[in-house]
Amino acid sequence: MAFTHELRCHPALIGALLGTLVLVGCGGDPEPVDSRVVVLGFDGMDPVLAQRWMEAGKLPNFSRLAADGHFQELGTSNPPQSPVAWSSFATGQGPGEHGIYDFLRRNPETYTPDFSISENIPPDRFIKLFGLQVPLGSGEVINRRKGEPFWLKAERDEGARASVLRIPVTYPPDDIHRMLSGMGVPDLLGTQGTYTFYTTTRLGDAGSSTRTVRVRPDRQGRIESDFEGPPDPLLESAEPMTVPLVMTPGEEGARVRLGDDEVTLAEGEWSDWIRVEFHVTGPVSVSGTVRLLLVQGYPQPRLYVSPIQIDPENPAVEIASPSGYAADLVEDIGLFHTIGMPEETWSLNEEHISDAAWLEMEKTILAEREAMWYETLDKHDSDLVVGAFVQTDRVTHMFYRGLDEQHPRHTDTDPAHRDAVEWIYREADRILGETLDRLGPDDRLIVISDHGFAPFRKAVHLNRWLVDNGYLVLEDGASESDVIFSSVDWSQSRAYALGLNGLFLNRAGREGQGIVTDDDTDDLLVEIAAGLQDWSDPDTGEGVVRRVFDGAEVYPGGERDDAPDLVVGYERGYRASWQTTLGAIPKPLMEPNRQKWSGDHCIDPALVPGVLFANFRPEVEVGSIQGVWQLTRRQIREDEG
Repeated sequence: MAFTHELRCHPALIGALLGTLVLVGCGGDPEPVDSRVVVLGFDGMDPVLAQRWMEAGKLPNFSRLAADGHFQELGTSNPPQSPVAWSSFATGQGPGEHGIYDFLRRNPETYTPDFSISENIPPDRFIKLFGLQVPLGSGEVINRRKGEPFWLKAERDEGARASVLRIPVTYPPDDIHRMLSGMGVPDLLGTQGTYTFYTTTRLGDAGSSTRTVRVRPDRQGRIESDFEGPPDPLLESAEPMTVPLVMTPGEEGARVRLGDDEVTLAEGEWSDWIRVEFHVTGPVSVSGTVRLLLVQGYPQPRLYVSPIQIDPENPAVEIASPSGYAADLVEDIGLFHTIGMPEETWSLNEEHISDAAWLEMEKTILAEREAMWYETLDKHDSDLVVGAFVQTDRVTHMFYRGLDEQHPRHTDTDPAHRDAVEWIYREADRILGETLDRLGPDDRLIVISDHGFAPFRKAVHLNRWLVDNGYLVLEDGASESDVIFSSVDWSQSRAYALGLNGLFLNRAGREGQGIVTDDDTDDLLVEIAAGLQDWSDPDTGEGVVRRVFDGAEVYPGGERDDAPDLVVGYERGYRASWQTTLGAIPKPLMEPNRQKWSGDHCIDPALVPGVLFANFRPEVEVGSIQGVWQLTRRQIREDEG
């Protein structure tokens, strides 16, 4: 997604500056474990698609697991978003208790969106010395998810050893036997994935995850530019640190020099990992890693540089537990993507890279995840092993258009890539087979997904509906509004939408410019919900919204500060627009989704259940992903008993 979380003063740089990060060895080898509980996640695996390809004989390992053990649909969270569902999986609690409701959370005082999963808090004290701003302290990173994950309980209550790999909403890492953090880990800029695109031609506006740099070759084709890193934490101006980038024509493509490394790339070719050193004012440096893609060769070259990954051998912030684990992994499997959401979907959505190049990147990430998963299983040193492969989700998001003949981008999808979703399911089946081969006779395996999938054919501008129905009012003379409600008259507005499923009242005493009183709240919620459920697509007559949920009813608990007042469950085929997520109000009410992000799940949760497989028959009923917590805890207790 295009959600970014910019930081004024990144703790990564401060930690490097103060020398506070020390790599610690993982200690001696513990006693081998004979009976393990293994939980394997495939983010976004859909039960209908899985069943279809199981019946066609294309997923033999899933078929074997279902026949010999257990298979069922698994209810998802409300809303059916990955950070919400995986938080419920980890804690056994609903959003009202763990506090994660969306990828985004709002600041009710300013109506601005922010990343919901983690928060970087810079130091609050500085000393000015010789024209520099020196931080006193390194700040901190916090996980906004509340509640205790079952792996922490297993280690504390059962004395188990837990290894947890790349589960979403695990940044910063928990202090357990072994953890590599997943969704939530930022890039070195402090964002959730900002790539850089060098081009000789003018481009239209790109998303906030893109840094576009226009360059001009000299007569020999030489291009000289800078590659910007994070801001120098010692400078009040927050100027970015840079390394030089030079590109020249090659026999088949281009030669690119980035910092101290030089690579030769053919058109459409990815580089290996390149380590980039950014020098802070003074003797300290911060390192990151990137990969390059020559999107287009000379005479008008285009170069894609991936988001700057935190260097796992010299991490500027903790991404693993114990702190030396990431570096140990590099010794075993080589460098790998560390950012929480490395599948750069926005680069494909903006069509800065091709389908083929994106899938090649996906294969690289998949191979990295496999290597660390098998390495962990082969150690036999953990009572509980938990890991997630999110590639099933990402490929389905970007290539559902290949499955959906009604999607606006189906016909222009290369036939060679129309089966990409089937391909990733078959890869998941292969990974499952490798996992089964590594299990001992007493190991128990649970395989889950957090939600299923549906087509995303039309983008719904929910804030436009609120404007058209008198609940959200634009300033005089404005017919539309940019992100963060830039042209909204809050003195007359009673409701607004932000994020993928949330709708909020502009409540007096809660919002910065709220006007809705407590006495008016209940009737207004009922009125808006009824109107949304009556909303039909003017082109087809189909309903747009299947159900609207009252936040006060579906989210019991003590962590309701970020809870929406209404949760919008869209019908299959519809989803909130990207503009809605960031508080923009375009002129249309809805429009065809012409982007490659063509499948989604942020709709009515009943329409997108996940899957649950096991190599045993559960003794307890598991109705939703929230209940997997109890199932897993039960297996751990049986092992320890």
